[in-house]
Amino acid sequence: MTITNGYTTLALLKGELGASTDTTDDAKLERAISAASRQIDKFVGRPHGFWQDSTVTSREYFSDSQSMCYVDDISTTAGLIVAVDENDDGTFAQTLTITTNFIVGPVNSADEVPARPFNWLRIVDYGDSSFFQWPSGRPNVRVTAKFGWPAIPDDVAQACLVQSAHLYKASSAAFGVVQMGMDGNIFRLSARLNPIAEGLLDDYVARQ
Repeated sequence: MTITNGYTTLALLKGELGASTDTTDDAKLERAISAASRQIDKFVGRPHGFWQDSTVTSREYFSDSQSMCYVDDISTTAGLIVAVDENDDGTFAQTLTITTNFIVGPVNSADEVPARPFNWLRIVDYGDSSFFQWPSGRPNVRVTAKFGWPAIPDDVAQACLVQSAHLYKASSAAFGVVQMGMDGNIFRLSARLNPIAEGLLDDYVARQ
């Protein structure tokens, strides 16, 4: 199978498991990487994940107020277009200009290490611009952008490597049993995220 939007590679996982030249379980390892990547997305509460779209796509939103609109992670302002429905007719005829009409934030996201995405828009030109809110209940803001993160953070990549190995070992162990301890207790691998992976991901959990 092909890994889609995975956060680690087959080569890295095979190296982690000491099986760099063995191709016997490649398909199973790739499934583990794909499953671990999607587990990470769910754990952090980011449905889009950490990958960057290759092209711009459009999404529609309900603004939180006439001046503030929270959006999905936007990886870059290159190609960003924000348009609003100014007549409550379901069309987004008015295009806003970044810096002139609105800003993106958090304002220092691009300077953080690792660089983080933008996830809100704020009107700054209150005279001529607004996220019009209408009684019809229609979405009032359309954002066209490359959604996602500027790059996959190292912590996320490492968490995926840890979790992928965890899932692979769990699928290979009979009934999930790993080993029996000296005291006779049986240890089992959990289907949940590995605690090490959770620790690596804690700073990336969406808190909005």
